[in-house]
Amino acid sequence: MPATKRNKEPKKTKTKPNGNHVDRIATIERRSKRTRIQRVPAKAIDDSQDEYEEEEEEEVKEQDSQNVVKNENDIASKLKPSTIKIPHPKGSPFADALSPKVLEFLADLKENNTREFMLSSQDRWKDTQKEFTDFVGMLMEQLHDLDPTILVENPKLSVYRQHRDLRFTNDLRPYKTYLSASFSRGGKKSPFAGYYFAVAPGGGTYIGAGIWQPSANRLQSIREGIIDHASLLREALELEGMEKIFGKHGISLLEDTDKLKTAPRNVDKNHPEIELLRYKSFVISKKFDDLDVVSEGFLDKILDVYEAIVPFVTILNSWTG
Repeated sequence: MPATKRNKEPKKTKTKPNGNHVDRIATIERRSKRTRIQRVPAKAIDDSQDEYEEEEEEEVKEQDSQNVVKNENDIASKLKPSTIKIPHPKGSPFADALSPKVLEFLADLKENNTREFMLSSQDRWKDTQKEFTDFVGMLMEQLHDLDPTILVENPKLSVYRQHRDLRFTNDLRPYKTYLSASFSRGGKKSPFAGYYFAVAPGGGTYIGAGIWQPSANRLQSIREGIIDHASLLREALELEGMEKIFGKHGISLLEDTDKLKTAPRNVDKNHPEIELLRYKSFVISKKFDDLDVVSEGFLDKILDVYEAIVPFVTILNSWTG
């Protein structure tokens, strides 16, 4: 099936905010819904990417291959059944959604987070990994239509590794129990504000946008932007449709888990924008339930959210360079 591109005039945005032109954030025209979608498998990537991570994973695989129980039937008999019931809507899997099998694998991994389970489930894992990567590729291309600054690259480069970093934790479970990817103007490891996507069973699927705990210099740049042009950020948070998409609007959209209790250093506690200035991260997020993830139209639901917060990301990047 041929892919249908979105019929939408490109949005013109400035790279630097201007206090005299706060009206540059306009309500975005609603894009036409996708009618047909074709998944394009991800291409192979260069073996030198993420050398540390790949070497670590190869060492783990070599060690595990020596220790794993050879009889897969014995392994299967020891597995804990998942307590999460994954929906199977009629007609699934759909081209613009994820297969129920993806969530089922993650649900099983959540109950059996061991190397033995992963090694005995390699076929399921490879199918899950491929489907998620192909979906990420579709999402990346469509997101680029909404925000042309997004780097379009091999989707494998946007997907995060599944192994957990065990160097600084007492929690020795080897794998993440979710799949995740991110998109920005410099790729997933860049310091720029961007877009995040994670899939987890049990209602844990999450999309977000913004910048999480930026460096001290970037945070200072954002705070200077707020002091000079707070109206830009506030307008982006008050755009029409925010209430419908997120159930709230304005500054309440921002995640505040690491928000300062007092004023930042060298900032007057009575500053008129003290509430915004107390934030250390600038992130907006939304969750989806499992039925959304496996139902037709999931891709467009994600893009509806991203489209609403493109101005928010644009402003953050214009302040941080």
